[in-house]
Amino acid sequence: MKEIRVIAVSTETVKKVLATKSSPGYGHPAHTEVARGHGPCRHCLKPFRIGEENRTLFTFNPFSMLAAIPAPGPIFVHAELCERFDEESGYPEQLVMYPVVLDGYDGEQRLLTQRRAVPGQQQPTIASIFEDAAVRYVIVREGEAGCFDFRVERMEVS
Repeated sequence: MKEIRVIAVSTETVKKVLATKSSPGYGHPAHTEVARGHGPCRHCLKPFRIGEENRTLFTFNPFSMLAAIPAPGPIFVHAELCERFDEESGYPEQLVMYPVVLDGYDGEQRLLTQRRAVPGQQQPTIASIFEDAAVRYVIVREGEAGCFDFRVERMEVS
C-alpha cells in the first residue's frame, strides 16, 4: 500500500533533542538508556535492538503544526542520529509484526475512529479508515503502551 505517506518525527526535531538533551517545546530533560523494548525509533521507524542500542526518551507533541490542542507523550529515538524513514515507502515493513492502535482524525483534531490492528492487518485497516473522506490523517500508536509511533496521510495523487 503506497497510497499513503508515512510521517516520522523530523530530522530537525531529533537533531535538536540530541544536541540539547531536552524536549522541544517543553524543555523536559531527555533521557538516554539501553533499549529495553522494541520501540520503534520514531525517526527511522526501525525496531530497537533490545539490550544493544541506546535510545533517547523525550516528550513529543504529535499534533504540533496540525492542531491547536497539544497532546504530548513519551517517544524514543536512536541516541545517535539515524536516517529518517522515507515518507513514500508505504507502511514500514519492519513494523508489520507489531499490533497497533489507529486513530483517525479530521482537520479539527476530532477523533473520528479508533481501531486496533493485529500484525499484518495495519495496511488494510488504514485503507478502510481513509474510506471516510472526513479523516485527514491517522495517528499510529504502539499496540500495548499506546505511545505515538508515526502519522499517516493520504498520498496526493496528481
